[in-house]
Amino acid sequence: MTEPASRWITERFETRDPDEYIEFSNRHYGTLTRQVIPLGRNADFRLRRNEMHLGRVRLARSVCTSARFYGETLPSSLLTVFLSQHGRSLISDGKPEIVSSRGDAAIARGVGQGFFEPSAAGSRFVVQIPRRQFLEEFQASGGARTKSVDTWARVDLSTEAGKSFRRAVNFVWHQQAPPNELLRAAYDEILLHGLVSLFGPPMLGEAPATPPDPGSAHVRRACELIRARVAEPIRIAEIARELGISPRHLQSGFRRHLGMTPHRFLRDCRLDEAHRLLSAASPGHTTTAIAYDCGFGHLSDFAHDYRSRFGESPSETLRRSRS
Repeated sequence: MTEPASRWITERFETRDPDEYIEFSNRHYGTLTRQVIPLGRNADFRLRRNEMHLGRVRLARSVCTSARFYGETLPSSLLTVFLSQHGRSLISDGKPEIVSSRGDAAIARGVGQGFFEPSAAGSRFVVQIPRRQFLEEFQASGGARTKSVDTWARVDLSTEAGKSFRRAVNFVWHQQAPPNELLRAAYDEILLHGLVSLFGPPMLGEAPATPPDPGSAHVRRACELIRARVAEPIRIAEIARELGISPRHLQSGFRRHLGMTPHRFLRDCRLDEAHRLLSAASPGHTTTAIAYDCGFGHLSDFAHDYRSRFGESPSETLRRSRS
């Protein structure tokens, strides 16, 4: 059960003792786990869980031998979502079983009694966010709560939105950029937006199809704020909150008046900042370091977008600045 080394990992837990895991689980998951029964030929038990904190969102990866975890899920301050990476995760709460197999679905934990059973040597991602913030972001997107947030929910990840969320989870977990606050804020926002988009409707209710236009003045002010803070961790939801509108309204305004999303505008501003730094780079500065400093964690995407915007590669700009 190997785990790629990551400087982003902030918490590590590993055990061969079911009782030690029960204590850990009850403390972290908002559960009352009562019993863990190892399955399989040798009936041994091993579990490893590594976690990274991104701000509002926590992302963990758990690997364990096959076992059945009996207990009760309690009303919790955290929304917990499981996404099988390898193998299968099965949940039974006395109703039809809920299954996530090799990334085909994500499961949001509800309230109730039952058991959780991962397959042998299976691995899964666990995404957690405070329920209060999940609800606030859903309502800020224009949604109206019509259901209980404590219900179980299974979301198919074969849709484009589901595939995008699965790719984002994998990328954030395996990315190689050194930790910095710009990237932390960007990844936090990406995963939070994915959670709200996927689990808001089945857990809370549908959002209105067409949000109202916030007006060009709000869009201009948002652009000013983004440009002024391009070197800082930026969360679009916070920009919208500062303007007194919802993130969904801000998205609508950007599309209507600029033909792009706020995230695309932020990306372009950061490309401009990278171009400025590369054009005035001192000896010893590299394109990789400047890309990371400007909030780009995926170097090939950075190079592609940079060339599209400036007609040359980042390394060409750097060489020209030194000639």
